[in-house]
Amino acid sequence: MCKWLARFVVLMFLGAATLLAQENLVSLAEAVRRVAERDPGIRAREAERQAAQSEARRAETLRLPKMFLSMDAGGGKLVNDVANVLLTGLTPVSVTDPKTRSRLAGLSANRPYLVPGARLESNLFDGGRAGATIRSAWLGESKAGVARDRAREDEAYATASDFLNLAERRISSRYLEEYARVAELAAQALSAQAKAGRITEARALAGQARFQSAQAALENNRDDLRLTSDLLRQRAGFPAQTAFDTPPLEAQLSDFRLALIPGDGDLEKNSDLLNAELDARMQEQQVRSSKAARLPELRFVAEYGFSFSSLLFTFRPGYNVGVRANFPLFTSHETERNIQSNLRKLDAASLKEEKVKSTLREEYARLLADNRKLGRQLEAARSQLAQAEELYRVSRLKYDQGAGSPADLLEAAELLLNTRERCLELARSSLELRWTALRLQGGLLAELERAAQP
Repeated sequence: MCKWLARFVVLMFLGAATLLAQENLVSLAEAVRRVAERDPGIRAREAERQAAQSEARRAETLRLPKMFLSMDAGGGKLVNDVANVLLTGLTPVSVTDPKTRSRLAGLSANRPYLVPGARLESNLFDGGRAGATIRSAWLGESKAGVARDRAREDEAYATASDFLNLAERRISSRYLEEYARVAELAAQALSAQAKAGRITEARALAGQARFQSAQAALENNRDDLRLTSDLLRQRAGFPAQTAFDTPPLEAQLSDFRLALIPGDGDLEKNSDLLNAELDARMQEQQVRSSKAARLPELRFVAEYGFSFSSLLFTFRPGYNVGVRANFPLFTSHETERNIQSNLRKLDAASLKEEKVKSTLREEYARLLADNRKLGRQLEAARSQLAQAEELYRVSRLKYDQGAGSPADLLEAAELLLNTRERCLELARSSLELRWTALRLQGGLLAELERAAQP
């Protein structure tokens, strides 16, 4: 019987080891990368960037020559000028023979026609309109790239927040498990004292209620852990057996230290600021394009084609080469008003850029102030934690030696739990504040991809 039991234990151990080997541990950096690859919003932004890139390349062809093939076919009256002159008697030669006059009239009769040809056009000078259009298109491509990077930063922050939730709840679960064991021990001791008549039933029931409350809090925490893990797996597309490697983040949170915030406040890569700058530059190109409308437009045009003679059944070639000029002499002030409108828009875009810079500087200053406040609160909380740990150590020692009451032990354990939760909450807020600062600087994604934790 013992031999079969030993074999069963060995098989159970091997099965557990196999399952553990099959379990995939995913770091924060890997989760961020997978979410960035799978998120439909990011992929949509990337598709928009590629479309903007194609549009910019199309705009570059405005400076290149273009050739067109043409084909005119149909039926109609082809007027013969020589026959008309002879019939009207406008020349010294007078045609009186009826048959000859009939033949001359037939030269201008209704006939089918076919005119194939080719045309070459090239933009010689347009005052800079083509260049402004091309630069504006490439700025649009840059703006679409900024929108894509902004979507990546947003998803990276959401993924990191979920990872942070997992780490925090796992630490909190350990705190709750320890408190629940102490609460159960105290509740049993209080029940025994109530049965012995040493305390009232109310105090025993109060101890039992605290134990049940600790159990409920522990189960709720476990449910939150499962839900957060399942949602993160679903968003990143990981299989069900995938586990997340949160110990590095747990170690950072358990130290209860203030996360550092970059103090330089370099906001040049902020997406809102980049968008405002690109809007201003695109509006500058609109001003250049509207001013170019006052200048003449020159195009080189070359045409070559064939005309079909229905009398001789032959094609007769013809061509023309020249420069086509278009000069706006009078446009009813449309051009000037368009220039003024675009200049006003440029002023508005520049002012919006300044407003975004000012707002970002203020927001970053508030972040630094909040970080200093968190530092003071965390320092005070760590001091309280040291006192709570010492109080719990003394209460547990007295209880184990029979000199302390279970009620005192339970109160010390509850104080320790609350102080730990307070320190954990402040450490989490500090780390979130750091990520928010990096997000404002446009460097959160690079930071998370570089390491599993900041």
